Amino acid sequence: MEKASTASKYRCPPGANKPRPPDLSEPAFSAISYIPPPSNDPDGRALPSPVPHQDSLRQAGTIFTSQCPRFLYSAARFLNIPLNTHTPEICFLGRSNVGKSTLINALAGVDANMARKAHGLKARGMGLAITSQFAGSTKCMNAYGFGPPSKAQRLAALARAKDVKKGMDTAVSRAERRAASHSKEAPPQHRLIMVDMPGYGLNSEALWGLEIGKYLAKRQVLKGAVLLIDAVAGVMAADRLVLEMLRDAEVRTAVVLTKVDKLSRERQEGRAQSRVDQVCKEVWDELREVEKGGMTWLEGSEKGWQNEIWVTSAGDPTANGDGVGVTGARWSICRMAGLVEDSRVLKNSSPEHKRLWAPKIVSFDELQRVAASAERKPRTKSLKASF
Repeated sequence: MEKASTASKYRCPPGANKPRPPDLSEPAFSAISYIPPPSNDPDGRALPSPVPHQDSLRQAGTIFTSQCPRFLYSAARFLNIPLNTHTPEICFLGRSNVGKSTLINALAGVDANMARKAHGLKARGMGLAITSQFAGSTKCMNAYGFGPPSKAQRLAALARAKDVKKGMDTAVSRAERRAASHSKEAPPQHRLIMVDMPGYGLNSEALWGLEIGKYLAKRQVLKGAVLLIDAVAGVMAADRLVLEMLRDAEVRTAVVLTKVDKLSRERQEGRAQSRVDQVCKEVWDELREVEKGGMTWLEGSEKGWQNEIWVTSAGDPTANGDGVGVTGARWSICRMAGLVEDSRVLKNSSPEHKRLWAPKIVSFDELQRVAASAERKPRTKSLKASF
């Protein structure tokens, strides 16, 4: 039996549930997220979202930090990924060196400086994702398990094991017995599985994109994808190609901004916040543009994209374990996996914005475009040029 970690305990920073705009200079602030402004807002600035309830934040934190994370497998191809029908999976996507592995370690509550010193077998034994300053260090699909399985997971796995055994007992041909044996599955060991995907862009390979595409399209237990965007670099052309892949696979998608600590070093007052507002607007523009190419991958839908953007700084060496916004990232991932509920009202109801909310007007040209796209057969796009 694995021993629970004593160094990685969830801490809810004081004041995490205060309904006030976030301050990017506060590394201990637990959750920072933004929603789009109304379409007729003259300022067009991103609106800070209300922070989730403290109990809900604690519940998500417990899933990630109640015990040591565990490295599960590293698969170069989709066919090598173990069978999983009971544990929800969330995958991380992003450009090379955007901070996927760093954020996974921060989700487990591991101090950034400690995670940097762990490499090779030492990192794997600690359940950590191996980080590197060089782009393209993650070359396979790496999975990590968090939290103990629930009672419902165990009961569902037990029922399925009985069905598989019954199928093997009643099989009359060798082919039927082989098919039944391939349906065998190990009992669930974790509440949630995070899959760290190889980065695209610098030092990446076309084969990675093909295997990631198979995973997104065929992995039935996949509950959603988190696309990481560098807050300094902003949205790149390759990010849009990945969004198109997620749209075609009808994968629920959330966006997280990383490396916001680099913006906090700006000496000019308000410069960091202005940059975050700008990148958020770029992301929303790209999401809405990509949405036009499909019929079901829509804003706020179950198989669409979430308009709430989360801001993080997992690798900040001055932070004590959690870093900026990591607590909120934990909660967002658990919400996507169906492990926590969202009781917030995201529409801004302050007096200065309340008068700006108005129903969206759809033009006749837009209606014609939607009708024409409905007649076209959906196509699955590859990302050979991006990986």
